[in-house]
Amino acid sequence: MAEEKSKVLVVGATGKLGRELVMASVAASHPTYALVRDLSIVSSPSSSNSDKSVLLQSFLSHGVHLLQGSFDDYESLIEAVKQVDVVICAVPSKNALEQKPLIRAIKEAGCIKRFIPSEFGADPTKVQILGMDYDFYEKKAEMRQFIESEGIPHTYISCNFLMRYLLPSLVQPGLDSPPRDEIKIFGDGNTKAIFVKDCDVAKFTVCAIDDPRTLNKTLYLRPPGNICSMNELVEMWEHKMGKALRKIYISKEELLKAINETPYPKNMEMIFIYSAFVKGDNTYFDIDSSGVEATHLYPHVRYTTISQYLDTLV
Repeated sequence: MAEEKSKVLVVGATGKLGRELVMASVAASHPTYALVRDLSIVSSPSSSNSDKSVLLQSFLSHGVHLLQGSFDDYESLIEAVKQVDVVICAVPSKNALEQKPLIRAIKEAGCIKRFIPSEFGADPTKVQILGMDYDFYEKKAEMRQFIESEGIPHTYISCNFLMRYLLPSLVQPGLDSPPRDEIKIFGDGNTKAIFVKDCDVAKFTVCAIDDPRTLNKTLYLRPPGNICSMNELVEMWEHKMGKALRKIYISKEELLKAINETPYPKNMEMIFIYSAFVKGDNTYFDIDSSGVEATHLYPHVRYTTISQYLDTLV
């Protein structure tokens, strides 16, 4: 007899990553629940929330259970958590500290076998830019401390960059599409960063939720084909375009000067570029006993490589 699948609750289910987590859970045959702030939009959509209404109706058509609740309503969190075995939170990173009531609800309910908090980026305990990131990573590190102090069984997902961030512009701050004539390369261009597509992050995450090898560990996503320096990225793009780009190398000092002269939050792209492509925060360390690597554990998962993603931009 097949083992019964864990029931999964996704918080932040209507976000870009959240909806992928919902569908990955469904695809893996988990009974799937989505926490929604206002269920009335399903039956009474307005022009302002019609897209969300269509998305929620799609969830329903795939058998997803919609539960009304929010971080502002603690009783709704308790009621939702008590119905499931696993909670995955995908709220925006800027709202990381708002997960505390959810963690308290998980602690009180006492039935959750695994909690995946909203991280889905670089490992906040490994980054070397603390103090210049406007507490972006400190908030995530604080959430880890809170989760562990409460004794919540967990897995942290470290996917580094999502492909929809920076990669569509070939890591050019302020641009939305790749350059066709000249390109800025930060540092010496040899430091490697990691990009993973949202749907692939979701697939690896769902693989981990019932896996004892990932319990109370960090799952690092380092797929071959997704670890790339700026020099390699440019070479790949030139090959696909059939044209050489003029390369402008921006030194570490020039990048730091630009970061300091650009007001927040407009300088955040450059801060993340400095972190990944100058300091090497995605790749400078080896995975130790506190972590495991996703493609080693789940070699069956098919994922989009950087080269395949760039094919869509040519």
